[in-house]
Amino acid sequence: MVLMAGLKQATVQELADLSGRTAQSLYPHLDALVNANFLVIREPQETGKRSRSYELGPAAGQPPVDPKTGAGNQEAIELAALMLHDSCARLRRYAATVDGLPVKSGDERDRVTMSELTWLDDDRRRRLNQLSTEILQIIREGRAERSGRRTNVLVYHFPDVTLREARKQRGNNA
Repeated sequence: MVLMAGLKQATVQELADLSGRTAQSLYPHLDALVNANFLVIREPQETGKRSRSYELGPAAGQPPVDPKTGAGNQEAIELAALMLHDSCARLRRYAATVDGLPVKSGDERDRVTMSELTWLDDDRRRRLNQLSTEILQIIREGRAERSGRRTNVLVYHFPDVTLREARKQRGNNA
């Protein structure tokens, strides 16, 4: 999605070249993004052009959470779940090559694993968003330079909901 936001339109091969993945490995991800309305497929209009292209779909312009109500955007949540699933697969593959033990964030090794449940007021949430933006800038710079070791970065924060709250909300929407 980050690549698509900058490119506006791209073929599978262009995305593969930029991401360092094979075109074949991208198809399941692209299909999921199309099904969730984050991407739309554009068939070639020129005779002889074989590659279809992808561009941002209607869901890509919607915020993941409605700032007025705090309600989640179902399509964005599904996309986040798919990204987490992909990250799980990458972590399992990584664990097969190293000891796989998490390290503290102060450790300067090549991996940091942590998950924290916390309570944040609006000021702290804004600060967390600011830091996330700074992390995204580092990621974009690394992608532009394409030097160093390929690294998967996963940063998520979202409102936590208890099972009881989810069931109650589901009952109110029925």
